[in-house]
Amino acid sequence: MTIEPEGMPRYQTSAPNHVYYFDIGTGTWHGKATFRVTSWRRLMRSRIGLPNKLLATAMHTIELLTGAPRQESTIVAKPDEGEFGQADNVVKISKFGVTLYLLEEQYVLDSNGTGVTVHGKERLGPVPGLLTRTFIYTAEIRDEGMAATYHMPLLATPWTGNYQVAADRQSIFAELLCDWGRVTEETRRISVPA
Repeated sequence: MTIEPEGMPRYQTSAPNHVYYFDIGTGTWHGKATFRVTSWRRLMRSRIGLPNKLLATAMHTIELLTGAPRQESTIVAKPDEGEFGQADNVVKISKFGVTLYLLEEQYVLDSNGTGVTVHGKERLGPVPGLLTRTFIYTAEIRDEGMAATYHMPLLATPWTGNYQVAADRQSIFAELLCDWGRVTEETRRISVPA
């Protein structure tokens, strides 16, 4: 690894998944996340179970009443682990200092240069051990490492998340969509590893 003049790490590969996680993603990011139910009829007709319907309703209502929650994310590059490297990420969404959502992910990079397998462990709400689950999903890194598409199973629903890196490589905008909802994330890098 070498260090670019801007202080950003630069790994010796141009594989899109290395660029996305190692060159761009590594560091701490802060921003905001929104959650909206876009179709109450489809949500109520979905087969996601009452607890997930209540959680979706609560997240939508809390955001309407109090505004978008804060999102923090820290990505640690591990280029020498696994077959083609991996990265670890911890995402925390909070409001008024209370954790609403905590996600720990491990991105296992595919040697094809674009594929990623994501191992996730999530916690909904502020109480550890109450509403938790683990899951695996996939992602594809596009546009020479400047964009990604994730296929996430959230709230027992398949979501497609499209992430776009800004030209300055210091901010990311994401839109996650499902049959009944929409999530947006706007984050900006606040630090890079030493």
